[in-house]
Amino acid sequence: MRIVVVVLAAVVGLSVAGWAQREPNPIPLIHGIASFVIPGLGQYLNAEYDKALVHFTVDVVLLVGGGYLAAFVPYPGFSLFFGGGLAHTLWALYSGWDAYQVALRRQGLALHISPTGFAVTF
Repeated sequence: MRIVVVVLAAVVGLSVAGWAQREPNPIPLIHGIASFVIPGLGQYLNAEYDKALVHFTVDVVLLVGGGYLAAFVPYPGFSLFFGGGLAHTLWALYSGWDAYQVALRRQGLALHISPTGFAVTF
């Protein structure tokens, strides 16, 4: 019985010690990933509704326009499907990065690229 109490006390003590440490806020990362998956979603979560609409609209235009171009324009040697997919991927990366940066600024943080790597400033 004493072993159970000691183990339970150790688990509770370690949990409280873990809560006492300042954990980084995962919200900026969640917003960045959301906007990478669906461009504009991270901006929407950041309450930037106009920017979210622009990011989503640009992504739809890239995908639909690329699909129409690939279907109707014969271009030997290079698939326009590849070009449309590349444009979508680059736009999704930019959209995710933008949502991540805005969420970091709202938390009072900023991510900068330094000569030795990445630096988070307060």
